[in-house]
Amino acid sequence: MSPAATKTADAPEAEKVEPSLILLGPEAAGPELAERLAEALAGGRIAAVVLDPRTIPAERLGAVLAATRAHATALFLLEDAASVIEAGADGLLLRAIERIEPARRLLGLERPIGVATGGSRHAAMEAGEAGADWLLLGEGEPLARRVELVRWWSELFVLPCAAPADTVQEASALLAAGADFLVPPATIWAAPSARLAAFREVLAAHHAKGSG
Repeated sequence: MSPAATKTADAPEAEKVEPSLILLGPEAAGPELAERLAEALAGGRIAAVVLDPRTIPAERLGAVLAATRAHATALFLLEDAASVIEAGADGLLLRAIERIEPARRLLGLERPIGVATGGSRHAAMEAGEAGADWLLLGEGEPLARRVELVRWWSELFVLPCAAPADTVQEASALLAAGADFLVPPATIWAAPSARLAAFREVLAAHHAKGSG
């Protein structure tokens, strides 16, 4: 890990980003996606939406991008750097460290690249060293392991990290550990407004506690 990405005792503390949500799009993006997306974004506190371009017809991506821009939310596409360019999206989420370098050559420094590193500390450090802009930690891991990874990462490194939170109880634990972003479960798409409300309440309570 490069020194610039590591916290040191004599370095000034980096300004902490107020935690927010990252939404992973539904596996099947039907014609109702734009409506569901607008409903999800209306409540705020969403930093980014990640969609798989293979599940969305190109002609629908324009409407999706317009919806995210209207709510000052970034649109990330999954795995396909070329699609990010074609769609005018804001960034890319990868699940393989070896794809960071070719993606960076294509996207340049203007579009951030997130990398999902599962439950491996080594993979997280490798991704940071390879130039990731943020990490998705702990996918597929039990809560205790996710909390451990987030606490370890946030105490040592300055790159932002996200972690899956299936419930509001998990969200509270991950925020306390230092998560910058929470990734709610895919079930939120069945009723975005109602199901995201609870996560927004947890974020608001965490912010109020930190400000108090």
